Amino acid sequence: MAFKGTLREFKVPDILQLISLQKKTGILTFNSQEGFITLIFEDGFIIGIDAFPKKLEMRVGNVFVKQEIISEEMLQRALAIQKRTNQKVGEILIGMGLIDEKIIPEVLRIQATQIVLSLFNWKKGEYNFKVLDYVDKELRLLSPIAVDNLIMEGVQMLDEWPLIKKVIPDEGIIFEPVSLSSKKVALISEYDDDLQNKDADTLYMTETEVNLLKHINGRNTVKDIVEMGQFTEYKIYKNLYNLFNKGLMQKKLKTEIQEIQEKKLFEDLEHDNARKLSRLGQFLLAALALLLLLTFFTPLRPFNDKNMLLKAQLYRDRLPISQPAR
Repeated sequence: MAFKGTLREFKVPDILQLISLQKKTGILTFNSQEGFITLIFEDGFIIGIDAFPKKLEMRVGNVFVKQEIISEEMLQRALAIQKRTNQKVGEILIGMGLIDEKIIPEVLRIQATQIVLSLFNWKKGEYNFKVLDYVDKELRLLSPIAVDNLIMEGVQMLDEWPLIKKVIPDEGIIFEPVSLSSKKVALISEYDDDLQNKDADTLYMTETEVNLLKHINGRNTVKDIVEMGQFTEYKIYKNLYNLFNKGLMQKKLKTEIQEIQEKKLFEDLEHDNARKLSRLGQFLLAALALLLLLTFFTPLRPFNDKNMLLKAQLYRDRLPISQPAR
């Protein structure tokens, strides 16, 4: 079985559910102006994924940089090695001793989920599913992800997104924490929505909200928090929305945000200039080394007309002498 069509005829949740219910193995591709996304299925579960222009491995590498596990230079070095060896970036970073292999699966799962959820926002495009008898080892990037959970999260995201966007209209917003005063804090489940019978003097928070609140410091933009990759974009926006409604954070004033953004822009420019100067220095050193090599170790140097050996009678007698024209 193989099928293809457009997203106007068949929506993303329907396509995913069909493959899941029939426990199909194969490659599902989506193509539109948004980009190109490939999902690898085995028995109805997603076990591999990639995207263009922002590839999965690049997303994972950027997460490690944002979490300050590695530097940007380390990531670029790993990507350069990948071009020569075709290894996975994660394997290279593990081999270099820069990251712990235990953190790779969770980061991959979050970024893979993010890619799938992004499909739910596609209004136009084409899809194509090709059935396979088996999946090659190199295509297995993930622990199997159940499609049903992704569909539920995607549909919920579409329902709640307009409401969330009223509080967080763009990714450049900066939030700052608000004092908890004397309230006690109690952890509740992610799915515990019944707060009517709770203690009014107790602040009820989910584990996700607690983790996100650590990054609400009056400097990080919403985009910065998303790029840390601890949760999917939708989950971050939803929990920031909840934190705002619980009065645990407030929006930074626009003038203060502009100052912070200008400072970040200046720091980024300084970083880029330092990197360019470093590359320029490397180029100049290479050019100087080449110049010295050509100056002192040129193979034709012994036959240069300024060489003292050519002034000896022995060499003059053996060199061809042009005769004057008659």
